[in-house]
Amino acid sequence: MRAEDLKQLLKNSVYRALGETTNGLRAVDGDGRSLRVLMYHKVNDLPNNRMSIPTELFDAQMSQLRELGYRVVDLDAVLAHYRDGAPLPAGAVLITFDDGYRDNLVNAAPVLKAHGYPAVQFVPIAYVGDGMPLPHERYLAAHGVHNPTVDWDEIAELEAHGVRVESHGISHKPLAELEIDEAAREIAISKLKLEERLGRPVRAFSYVKGSEADYKPVHPSLVRQAGYDVAFTAVSGANSPQSDPLQLRRYNVEPYGPRTFELVLAGACDLIAIKDTVSGTHARRLFNAALGTSSR
Repeated sequence: MRAEDLKQLLKNSVYRALGETTNGLRAVDGDGRSLRVLMYHKVNDLPNNRMSIPTELFDAQMSQLRELGYRVVDLDAVLAHYRDGAPLPAGAVLITFDDGYRDNLVNAAPVLKAHGYPAVQFVPIAYVGDGMPLPHERYLAAHGVHNPTVDWDEIAELEAHGVRVESHGISHKPLAELEIDEAAREIAISKLKLEERLGRPVRAFSYVKGSEADYKPVHPSLVRQAGYDVAFTAVSGANSPQSDPLQLRRYNVEPYGPRTFELVLAGACDLIAIKDTVSGTHARRLFNAALGTSSR
């Protein structure tokens, strides 16, 4: 078994076991969970392609959202919730994609359109229309697995399909690795460039990698100063009306079976957020290095 497959099997087993245990203990707190945000990256059927969801499984997960009674909302509804205090429907879910992959247009957008769901794609603008692979894609590209990013025309197509494009910085570098002035530039210039090309305000930012080790306490302030209304981390969990709108949590969606996906959405796996703390992130990186599945 490949190391990446073994890692995915272990993760799925841990999530399922944790979720069933929490659910069995009736320890899921359903009160105050006004918004669940799903974080996807790639949607394609290429073999040996980490961070990908097979297209058929993505379609099944979209169907399951409706079957479980969740309501997919657009970014405007989330902005109104956190900016103006407007209520969200019960079971509100926002669907997001990080990194600007072209397969979000080719594979995910038709599925979303068939279900009538809006979504958001966060793009690092240095890689829009650029033929170079993203930094964490270089190993895969060197081994023949190519995951191209969108160009500006394809961004327009995405928006026509109901997938709103927002900012993921410039260079796809975690803000914690940058000097403060460079981080401020990544946050502000990416917004201005996108607004110039899209002809509308850009209101949302997604932190690259997004664990608590990947951005610092000063960075949400820089995001606010740049004029964003909401920003999204990769820290696992749901959000309440009292959540910091510049540090909203997301569920990183993987090739889960239906029951695991259900448990994640219900909050039964929220304790897994320990992996997104500073110490948890370092431990996770050591684990990936030991398995040979690190993308850094």
